Amino acid sequence: MEFYGDALMQGLSQAFTWDALLFMAFGSIVGYVFGVLPGLQSVTALSVFLPLTYFWSPMQAMYFFAGIIGAGGNGGAVTSIIVNIPGNAQNAATMIEGYPITRQGRAVFALNLSASASWFGAAFGVVVLVALIPVFMPFLLSFGPAETFWIAVAGLVTLVLAMTGNVAKGLISVGAGVVLAVVGMGGPRLPVPRFTFGSTYLLDGLEIVVIVMGLLVLGECIEQLAQEWPQRFGRRTGPPPPPVPKDWKRQAIDGWIAPFRHWSILLRSSGLGTVIGAIPGVGGVVAQFMAYNLAAATTKNPEKLGKGAEDVMVATEAATNSKEGGNLFPTLLFGIPGNSEMALVLAAWQIHGIEPGPMFLQNHAPLAWALVFGLVLSNLVASVGTAAASPWLARLPSFDMTMLAPPVLAMSLMSTYTVRSSPLDLGTLVLLGAYAYLLRRFGFSVIGMVVGFVLGDVIERNYFTALQSALGDHSVLLGSNVALTLAGGTLVALLWSLFKLFRAPRLARAASARTFNFANGSLWFNLFNLALFAWLLSYCLAPTWRGGPVVTGALALMVGLQALALWGDLRRPPDEDRPGESRAVMAVLAMLVGVLAVSFFAGLYVGTTLYLVGYWLLVYRAPWPRTLVLAACFGLLMPLGFAWLTDTPMWRGVLPEIIPGILGGEVMPDL
Repeated sequence: MEFYGDALMQGLSQAFTWDALLFMAFGSIVGYVFGVLPGLQSVTALSVFLPLTYFWSPMQAMYFFAGIIGAGGNGGAVTSIIVNIPGNAQNAATMIEGYPITRQGRAVFALNLSASASWFGAAFGVVVLVALIPVFMPFLLSFGPAETFWIAVAGLVTLVLAMTGNVAKGLISVGAGVVLAVVGMGGPRLPVPRFTFGSTYLLDGLEIVVIVMGLLVLGECIEQLAQEWPQRFGRRTGPPPPPVPKDWKRQAIDGWIAPFRHWSILLRSSGLGTVIGAIPGVGGVVAQFMAYNLAAATTKNPEKLGKGAEDVMVATEAATNSKEGGNLFPTLLFGIPGNSEMALVLAAWQIHGIEPGPMFLQNHAPLAWALVFGLVLSNLVASVGTAAASPWLARLPSFDMTMLAPPVLAMSLMSTYTVRSSPLDLGTLVLLGAYAYLLRRFGFSVIGMVVGFVLGDVIERNYFTALQSALGDHSVLLGSNVALTLAGGTLVALLWSLFKLFRAPRLARAASARTFNFANGSLWFNLFNLALFAWLLSYCLAPTWRGGPVVTGALALMVGLQALALWGDLRRPPDEDRPGESRAVMAVLAMLVGVLAVSFFAGLYVGTTLYLVGYWLLVYRAPWPRTLVLAACFGLLMPLGFAWLTDTPMWRGVLPEIIPGILGGEVMPDL
């Protein structure tokens, strides 16, 4: 307890240093902006700015990430309330009561209610976290490699349990992430090349920033562009909100104190959000809708439901932000990401050589408190900012993501390149983005793949360490009561997953025709996956394989599960008709390949600028003056800013040097 108290006071004092406040404020601004823009969310912001953490200290990175996470939910609530478009999925329930309040001319009231309830919920979640940490500290200090191995495995299995949809596809996604994590030099004894196939580029493994950017950012942008491409592009805004009334000051004050008129709902929803947030993989959507349903069932004014019930809106906002404190609980104590944002926090730790797990609080307490206090302060900053700007936010128009997605794609290319200054990373990025789109399209879990990649290295390293400490005796994995309990819990979760898996096909067969459907796109994607996994498994089963049994077991499980998923898709009804989407995807990918080709020869400045000009002029059909201004900002000024901020020159192309520092002069990379 003395250690805990000292670490707590040290964390509290460092939270109010200029360095911490500056990075927290910067992160809060970024998270708020990404939250306000529909389709862009805190995960996108974390992914885009993850490469910058290479150039910061771990402490600075944690305050920056805490700022993004804390402010993202506040920003997402703004568009839910004002234009009836959720900034991200976790703000969907806010629209139900928030938008009707706006249509009544009380937008300022709704924004301030959201700000007040959000900050209280965030503070409540963090207080619960701080109270529970000393209870679990003695338990965590007893953890060794075997216990850490089981914690990581349990985290992956429980993540799959929390996923909606096909359990087999969830397990396959997690397994694919584990396989990607072992690419490069590694093994149980001496490091050997694994899945490099003679490439020097793959010897160092796949960079986590490339994985995160490709799967989460590029895949999301491709999906949004593909869905919008067949439609007519241009300005598509909904009806404008009514003008802000003259009594906006009274509305602001009334909105700020409104949650405390419903204190029982406020406390109950904050507690519910904290508990749900502590369950890995469940997420803010579940927390918000459970809080909404509970408040709707107990409201004293049921006739106002869907028409602007302020007590129910208090419940959704408190639960949305209190779940962040709950998410920190499994992340800090066990190294299991509570949600996708926490998975990227683990990725930032990995960048700085910090291993997540039960010993994290013992070895890196200042980083833990940076997240905790940064989260509270960023929520306060975002809530106060929302309240102060509420008269102007009430006039916020709707957004067209087809206009915003191309700059995000360009930013992804630039930020990825700054990590290793390798143009080959850009090709890997586009391949992963295309694969992520197919994963989303056919029911696989993209975030499951990211978490599998983050925890895959933890699983394998602790497995080998435990065996080496016991001279190869596998009984060490069950050698303590803690390890035995974790293994038993993991087995129960896995059996429950398999029960769900084998129960689902019977339900599907009862509801659909018993005819094979070979016109199903998901069928062909599953066939591709099955062939790929089987080929990699045969590589592991060869007598010359020295890469260890972890990846072999993962691939064997993936082959079996992929066969089951394939059999299920043979009997599925045809895919939902999405007119023109396939051609749109091919067009988007063709543009990206063209960007890579031009950038490879002429550099990123030229490639991204031509891409943005071509897209906005020929596809989006924006006016050419606006196109040229935006292309100059995002194609020239933004990469120059990235290069200056990271002290990393952008790729100039393999042409003979034409413009020093901008165009030409690079050496052909070695594959």
